[in-house]
This record gives sequence, C-alpha cells and structure tokens, in this order.
Amino acid sequence: MKRLSALLCFLLMTFSAAMAQVPPQYEMLINPKGLKSTVEDLSSKTLGGRASGTVDAVTTQQYLLGRFRSIGLKPFYWKEMQSLRYRDTTILRNIMGVIPASRSSKDYLVVSAHYDHIGTIKGTMYPGADDNASGVAAMLSLAEALMQMHRDGNGPNINILFVAFDGKELSMSGSKYFVKHLPVPRSQIRCNLNLDIMGSTLVPVHKGRPDYMIVLGCNSLRPEDRNVVRFCNGKKKFKMDIDYTFYSSTDFTRMMYTLGDHDSFVKAGIPALFFTSGFHNHTYKPTDKPDIIDYDILAKRTHLILDVIYNLSRH
Repeated sequence: MKRLSALLCFLLMTFSAAMAQVPPQYEMLINPKGLKSTVEDLSSKTLGGRASGTVDAVTTQQYLLGRFRSIGLKPFYWKEMQSLRYRDTTILRNIMGVIPASRSSKDYLVVSAHYDHIGTIKGTMYPGADDNASGVAAMLSLAEALMQMHRDGNGPNINILFVAFDGKELSMSGSKYFVKHLPVPRSQIRCNLNLDIMGSTLVPVHKGRPDYMIVLGCNSLRPEDRNVVRFCNGKKKFKMDIDYTFYSSTDFTRMMYTLGDHDSFVKAGIPALFFTSGFHNHTYKPTDKPDIIDYDILAKRTHLILDVIYNLSRH
C-alpha cells in the first residue's frame, strides 16, 4: 500500500510538472482588489439585487456589456446579448463574448456564471454578493487575463466563450435556452466551467483549511482531461483543499450537480465542471454582502481555474 501511494504521488508530481504553466504576469491580472471592486459594483443599491425582468436587471446587463466590451470580448456569432422570455411575461438576457482561438479551431470552452439574484422584496434588498457576484467577478477576471494572453500571442488554442446567464433563479431558464439554441454543434463545446458562489470561507471541507473549493463533474470530461483539476492543484503554488464530492455525501453530490446552470449542459450531453465554495447561512439572505467574502481566497480559486482553462485549451 505504501509503495502504491508513493507511486501515485510520483505520478501526480510528474504529470503536474508536465502541464502548461500560466506565465505569472497574467496571474497578476486576477487580484483581490479587482475582484472586490466587481463584487461591490454588482452588490450595490444601484443594481437593487439584480432580479430578472426588472429595471435593475437591465442596468446590470448594461454594466456587464460594458465590461465585456472593455475587455475586448468578441460577439458570439454576431451577438453580444441573447434575449428570451420566461413564462411569456419576463424578458431574460444572457450576455456573451468570445476570445478567439490563437489558431484555427471550431471548438469552445464555455466559462459561465449567473448574474441574476432575487432582487428587493418588501423594501429589503438581497445583494447576492456571494450568490453570485463572486462568480461573475471571477469570470470577468479570467476573461481579462486570457484576453491579455491572446493579445500577447500566448492565447488559448480553442475559442473561449464567456456567458453571464440570466434566469438561474427562474429554473435556470437562461442556460437552458442558450444550450437549446447553440449556433454550433454541441460536439464543438468541449466543456462548460460554471462558477457559482465562489467567495466565502464559511463552510470549509476540513476545519482550519479556508483555501478549499468544491469541484464537481470531473468524470464528465474526456478521459484525457479528467484529472486536469487534480494535476493543476498539485502545483506547489496551489495545493488547495479540494473536495470532488459535496462534503463526502453521494446523495448531496448528485443533487448539487443538478442545481446550477452547468446542469443545462450536462442534460444536453456536454461535459461540465462546477466550481463553488458552498452554500452558507447568508445564502438567499439580505446579509449576503461583500464583507462576507474572502477576496484573497477568491483570487486563489480563480488562479486555479485559470490554470485549468489554460491546460484544457492547450490540446
């Protein structure tokens, strides 16, 4: 048993060392200060809790469009915004932008985070800082880093599509519509990486380890990609406490893997990874404010996801 463990450790270190390394100048573009600024913007009174179908939702959409354009993301098949109706009464809008592949490729990685929350109810605003301003902040930071890599000629070898989904709180309507109306064959979507509730350290996997993250769906990937998160995390600069289940519960793991926008991809036969720091006692409450987020840990989680994207996009 000891020999087997030693062999596995050796193989992990070998594969880790062989994986592509993100140059540090791009990692620096993902930092606690920038993440905090985005979370505070999205959680502000100006956006009123970001409930779908409201004036606040339209303001949020304009904010996100502005961010996508300032980063330099390109329209996805001539569209920056995708509109749909929920129950014929509520208009939802997904925001989309692409970093083109550095060489000819028809394939995509889709990086997603929902921006909607539950709004203001009876005069009380639900800021949704962790759910899911934190995921959107991480997504935008990833886009900034990967776009700069693209400009410098170090970009991904496949297209990276970023989507801010609306309607997650309305039966995941935005992501369902997006997958149903893809302008490319589903076989060209190599993987969805969905970021949802990314910023807290309130429910660690193991006591005393705030640098944790829950990652579900690794087995949905192509065989050659299934260990990419483990190998990236094996690098000395990470070594995070990652749970590939939901707190070791088979039933909760299965349930949690169906409770986010990644499930829309899975049901369409598209591989999907779900990154989260877990529900906590502020989720869906007015106390879900920017001050409950650990921005240093959010940055570290986002750095690891950057590494995963970079490696998935190199082959």
